[in-house]
Amino acid sequence: MTTSAAHTVGLLSDRSVLLSLQEIAEDIGTADTGRAPLDMDEAESLLAALLTAGGQPPVAVSGLPEERLLSVARGLLARIAADPDTAGPAGVVLADPPADEQMSVESAVTAAVVLGSLVAWLQTKVDIRIKRKEGKSEFEFRLSKPSASTPLLRELSEAVARLLGGGPPGPPPLA
Repeated sequence: MTTSAAHTVGLLSDRSVLLSLQEIAEDIGTADTGRAPLDMDEAESLLAALLTAGGQPPVAVSGLPEERLLSVARGLLARIAADPDTAGPAGVVLADPPADEQMSVESAVTAAVVLGSLVAWLQTKVDIRIKRKEGKSEFEFRLSKPSASTPLLRELSEAVARLLGGGPPGPPPLA
């Protein structure tokens, strides 16, 4: 991430961080119901499946305290701004960050924004397929880069775990 983007993320209000994430997620995510979760429960299940596939314990984003969610949101925005696959859309948003006069943000809204943004960012790294049958969802992660393999899935899992407050220390390369 450029120094300017890092500085901008650091100066944003919590509400502006969430609004920025929402705007970026709309740009980088997909609305294809075969690739995107239908609701928060399915998004939580998708993240749990990714974390488990990468050898990390699942974390329920909606169960995190508000303060932690806001920290995750800020860290995720910084990660998205630094990622070569998403730096362009993030840079456009951070050049003129959304502002909102609302004083507080509800935890449910914060969790939804974090989940949606995490899924949108993951979609830039792996091809997510969701199969729904008899009220259950199965997730398949196909690596979109030919040279990528299980290590990328593990790195993504570790990056998500770190963002959520767990996982091994240090940022993975994720290029």
